[in-house]
Amino acid sequence: MTQVSFRELVRQELSSIEYCCYCLEPKGDKWHCCQENHFIPFTDLDEDQQEDILSYELDEYEGADK
Repeated sequence: MTQVSFRELVRQELSSIEYCCYCLEPKGDKWHCCQENHFIPFTDLDEDQQEDILSYELDEYEGADK
């Protein structure tokens, strides 16, 4: 699998996850974060925020291989 296609696969997987509007932590099973209950889908985040999360997830994956 090429780097670009893997990146897109991860992006698609992230699209089903909601994130806290304030700290960008994944919602998971939480009802609130940062003393608020404002969560939005990955696809509604700014491009910069999406790229930060995507890069973090890819770095975590590559770090797990070592």
